[in-house]
Amino acid sequence: MFGLFGCKDNKKKDFVFDEFKSQIESNGMKIDSVDETGLIYISQGELTLKISLDNVRRNYERDKDESHISDLVQTLISYSIELPNNWQDAKDDIYISLFPNDHDFQEFLHAKITDEFSKVYVYSGQDKLTWITKDDLKKWNITETELDIQANNNADKLLKTTPITFDKIDNRKLGLIEVEHTTLKGALLFAPTMKEKIKTDFGFPFYAVIPVRDFCYIFSEKDFEFFSGRIGKVVVDEYKQSGYPITTEILKFTDKGVEAVGKYPVE
Repeated sequence: MFGLFGCKDNKKKDFVFDEFKSQIESNGMKIDSVDETGLIYISQGELTLKISLDNVRRNYERDKDESHISDLVQTLISYSIELPNNWQDAKDDIYISLFPNDHDFQEFLHAKITDEFSKVYVYSGQDKLTWITKDDLKKWNITETELDIQANNNADKLLKTTPITFDKIDNRKLGLIEVEHTTLKGALLFAPTMKEKIKTDFGFPFYAVIPVRDFCYIFSEKDFEFFSGRIGKVVVDEYKQSGYPITTEILKFTDKGVEAVGKYPVE
């Protein structure tokens, strides 16, 4: 399941579904079918996207903001963007993005990070994130290892010009990533040079939370007890209110990788 989102089988007027259908049709796409569980099927080339509108519907009912619908439509449109045929034209715009594991990743290249979420490889051209498939690697004549190295190199390059700011609470630092392309905010935590970037202010290992794709906090190991006991409500609220949730886990970043050391309950 693409996972951001369903169409409820009822006889009442469903504004979210109707508006979603109208917007994708105005962008040259169409719904192939809707199954008995409410999953929407849309063909994009050789792929069939499976979409649930549950999160979008919940967010719209909360604040009546139609941008929740249009944001999803824009995400789906990104699948129709033609990737460059030449690797040299594509490589400078290769990054990772983060998505929950309840997505059906199909042929898209991804790697599990924790039980809750994975990284996917994306092309960030045209101000959109287009997921990369195994067929794209064949077209570019590169390996997945080469793709991963390039994504890391690009993340390091972006991190060099990205400020890590912080709020002070009781003389303890809570870090924030101030990247212009906010959809890459959480992903920059995984840049290889992040360790060097923050070790003066936060030390290493460090901890972070990434409740949604464009929101994260960073804090030091010595401040773990202080912040882990205080930020839970913010983490859960961000997670529940966003159309792009990632995880409510507390993540520990070490030389061995990333592990979840705790999780804030959503309910």
